[in-house]
Amino acid sequence: MSEIDHALSQLAFIQDRMAASTRFRGLAPVAVAGTGVLAAAVAAAQSLGFAGGHDAIGFVLSWTVTAVAAAGLIGVEALDRARRLHAGMPDTMLAGTLRLLLPFGAVGAVATLVIVQSAPQVIWILPGLWQLLIALIGFSAAGTLPKAIMWPAGWYFLCGTATLLIAARSLSATPWMMGVPFGIGQILVAVILHRAGGRDGRR
Repeated sequence: MSEIDHALSQLAFIQDRMAASTRFRGLAPVAVAGTGVLAAAVAAAQSLGFAGGHDAIGFVLSWTVTAVAAAGLIGVEALDRARRLHAGMPDTMLAGTLRLLLPFGAVGAVATLVIVQSAPQVIWILPGLWQLLIALIGFSAAGTLPKAIMWPAGWYFLCGTATLLIAARSLSATPWMMGVPFGIGQILVAVILHRAGGRDGRR
């Protein structure tokens, strides 16, 4: 390895270490809050019989589309904010965040696909499972997001557990099993991000 290659590898290593110890500021509070409002709106529509409210497969499809829309909303804003707020290493910060999120997203996607295709009678498991996965994301992200992110992570964990217990009694999923946990949970995340952003601005 030439001296230039060695220097470049050392620089990349230092940049990775800096990114690992830097709080990711790409998540926009307004965008995150918007996903909570979206979840509540979808739950309300389903409770009125729209958006797959009376069909198990339609229920899953509706929430899958909602999740993709929410991820897109947060992701587009995160790209812009990362470039503005993490000057010099936006790509490194984004890559680190994706490495954290993608495994959980992959688990959720695979579990959903397998259950829908092979065991649709247990679709009632999915809302609680999704919430537990979001909880794990929150706990895992405590090193790169504000420490208070543990509170909404705990909320999702409790909701996921309660949702599984409640759904197991009726063997069915209801719209508000998604609307309440995600509506409140995303608002909590947005509040924490907003407060952390305010503290950063005063430093």
